Amino acid sequence: MPATVTVPLVWTCVDWLPDETWGKTLLPRLVEHGAISKHLERRVYVIRLAGNFAISYPNGESPAVYVGEGSFGSRIASHKKWARKLEELVGDFKFQVCVATPRVRNQPTTYLDCEAAVLRRFGERFGSAPLWNKQFERRRFQHHNYSQDKLDYVIGKRSGAKYHWALKPMRASPFYASYLKTHV
Repeated sequence: MPATVTVPLVWTCVDWLPDETWGKTLLPRLVEHGAISKHLERRVYVIRLAGNFAISYPNGESPAVYVGEGSFGSRIASHKKWARKLEELVGDFKFQVCVATPRVRNQPTTYLDCEAAVLRRFGERFGSAPLWNKQFERRRFQHHNYSQDKLDYVIGKRSGAKYHWALKPMRASPFYASYLKTHV
């Protein structure tokens, strides 16, 4: 078995409105806040609610609604569709996109393992995958270790956060089936 490798995670978080584009708005904002653009193709990202409400999961509340990997820029159109559906429900508000580019020498797919680790930690804490994730992913490198504090930072409520509401979809919601699908 390979030796344990501690994978450093540095999260860069910026606000995102569903009508903003990747190339003109979000990418420059991420770079301005410290992300390295050439590393952003192999990244993990978490989309969080940036308002005064969170999502009610079986074991607690979290503002995290999606964990993904790879090119957020190429997936932004599909994310905009469900973001707008939620916006219709609660009114005009922002999301927060947090990205990390985990790297381990000679293991270019570390970001895939990191995504699975974030999803696993989310399931442990909240009893389900995030609202728009339809499944948990498989860990690829069991010997990779990620700081639990760094994982919790991006999936949980942060110090000083003042949420007024915790929402969950009802049967009539288009989000209901995927919400229930991953409850553990």
